[in-house]
Amino acid sequence: MKLTNYIAGILLSVLTLTSCSDWLNLEPEDGVIRQEFWKTKEHVKSAVIGCYMSAQTGVVESMFLWGELRADMIENGTSVNNNFSEVMDGEISAANSVVDWADFYNVINNCNTVLEFAPGVREIDGTFTERQLNEYKAEVLTLRALMYFYLVRSFRDVPFVTEAYISDDQDLYVGKTSGAIILDSLVADLQYAAVNAPSAYATNAENKSRITRWTARALLADIYLWQENYTACNNVLNEIIGSNRYSLMPVEQTKEYVVDGGVLIDSITIPSESDAERIFVETYVRGASPESIFEFPFTSIKNNPFYSLMGPQVNQLRPKLDVVDEGIFPLPVYMAYPEASDIRGSGFSYRAGVIWKYVGTSRTGAARAATEYTAPWLVYKYSDVLLMKAEALTQIGLATSGEVVSSYYRQALELLQQVRKARNAVETSDYKFDLENLDGKTLEKAILDERAREFAYEGKRWYDVLRHAKRNNYEGNNLQYLITLAINSATPQKQQSLIAKYRDPNRNSHYWPIFVREIETNKNLTQNEFYAN
Repeated sequence: MKLTNYIAGILLSVLTLTSCSDWLNLEPEDGVIRQEFWKTKEHVKSAVIGCYMSAQTGVVESMFLWGELRADMIENGTSVNNNFSEVMDGEISAANSVVDWADFYNVINNCNTVLEFAPGVREIDGTFTERQLNEYKAEVLTLRALMYFYLVRSFRDVPFVTEAYISDDQDLYVGKTSGAIILDSLVADLQYAAVNAPSAYATNAENKSRITRWTARALLADIYLWQENYTACNNVLNEIIGSNRYSLMPVEQTKEYVVDGGVLIDSITIPSESDAERIFVETYVRGASPESIFEFPFTSIKNNPFYSLMGPQVNQLRPKLDVVDEGIFPLPVYMAYPEASDIRGSGFSYRAGVIWKYVGTSRTGAARAATEYTAPWLVYKYSDVLLMKAEALTQIGLATSGEVVSSYYRQALELLQQVRKARNAVETSDYKFDLENLDGKTLEKAILDERAREFAYEGKRWYDVLRHAKRNNYEGNNLQYLITLAINSATPQKQQSLIAKYRDPNRNSHYWPIFVREIETNKNLTQNEFYAN
């Protein structure tokens, strides 16, 4: 777990990193020791900012890899990384460094350190108010909950550490706690944060890259969705929507009429290229867009980790074109109008051989230089709120009987179509719903497909598919979601092997093995039984 020797001095060494946004500039002097540090409210703020900084790079890279390598929209690039290949083929070993969770526990311990020492500063600094303390606690509780949510979704049962490691005398070797128990604890923390975190900060940059009560609520809703508590999920999302703080960026659309032999047969919409360009640049180049709820920012001083993964000169990972071009992003119905397409497809999320979201300077411009990898890592944006609500309403409808069912489906469909319209999504037969005869399972699949388009390469795909597969204890044909993923992702010679693993009756293959170094170091840890042998 690499939890040894995380005394406060290590936290302070993290804080001396160069900041990646103006609000990250509060740093302690070099060499400050714990006894001299926790004296003022400025020290507490500096420590909180250090928690955010410790989540950059290593954690963000894992968030991307854990959410995409086991999914179906990515493949090896020209530079083959064997660790990545093994994961994509389902040949996952406990010795594979992809499953190393150390960076997450580093952030967790930094958060725990703030929670340990910040209350004592109230007794020393008379200007440090109870409200300020509660706001800082809410920030780090939410950040810690985000780390644990990734760990639980990826490993299921993990060590649950809520105390700071500040002394070598402490027991560093913690066994696993049930993921279900951990999630219940995170819910309680986030309910606190949803009330005590700031509603807003002084600048837009802080509003997007520091945790607000809206961030806490988005994460809480996501956990509720994973727990299949759909009513609670829907209620929390209503609070975010009702705040009127976020919106989808508009795209002007021009209607064109399709005529065949002088006969009007259909109409299509062509999106404004300038509006599509603005969405790309504000979301994936500059960051802090009107849609963003929470993101990890990067700048030319502190680059994101994606150049080494997907930069054209390195190109370890690239889009799986047979999936994204032919399945995820359908072609326009009328090929004579190629511009009447989903703005999120080719030229936005990807280009041939390149994951363009993190590589391009614009939709039509050149690739970024190595020092220009500044795209933020988006954790939550407003479209996530709308699609989570659509999913929750669909599941409520599926579990309900009587005439009220159709009202849940109609609301869900309206939310789905709100996102699709804003992106000029291509209308195909799959999305021409009969409002009088809406089918819940068809709507469920449509929402999952829409999430693939909306969050392409944003580290959500694997978790979205697993959430659908495990629903109601893998009820009915739900496992087919994972089987389809295996067919789309693995090399032909590995497909049947991967499908067999996903059919593991104990479902342990759906989670990562614990990294071998952790097992060797911590004798209280037991390996995920699927990988034990």
